[in-house]
Formats: sequence, structure tokens, C-alpha cells
Amino acid sequence: LSHKETPETWLSRTQDRMLLTQTLDALPATYREVIVLKDLEDMSYKEIAQVIGTPLGTVMSRLARGREMLRTRLLASEWTT
Repeated sequence: LSHKETPETWLSRTQDRMLLTQTLDALPATYREVIVLKDLEDMSYKEIAQVIGTPLGTVMSRLARGREMLRTRLLASEWTT
């Protein structure tokens, strides 16, 4: 908790992080993998393709589809909470 952060903002940020983690974990592994490698590990498309052994186009396609699934699921959970 920082000096400027209230308990309410800390709780909200923590809940948001938990929701994101749970939603990401629920994605199919092939999509979750590329999202984690690109967005969390900051790997290039080429590096991801080498690591997972797929063509560059497949990496880009999975990343686009995975991000869309993640976005859709997060928006849906926003309406149910």
C-alpha cells in the first residue's frame, strides 16, 4: 500500500489482477501461451515462433484470437459482478 493509495483502491486493483489472472488461466493453452510470451515476457513474434515451434503467422493468429477471447471474457465477467 503506497502513501497515495487507499484501502479501497488497493482492493480494487487486487481484484482486477485476480480476475485477469483467472480469465487468462481459463483460456486454451495455445492462446494463453502466446499471450504470456508476448505481453508478459515481451518476446518478439519471431522468438515466440521459435520457442513454440510454429510458423510466425500462427503466432500472430493465436495472439489475435487469444486477446479477443480474453477481452470478451473479461467484458462478460464485468457484467456479472
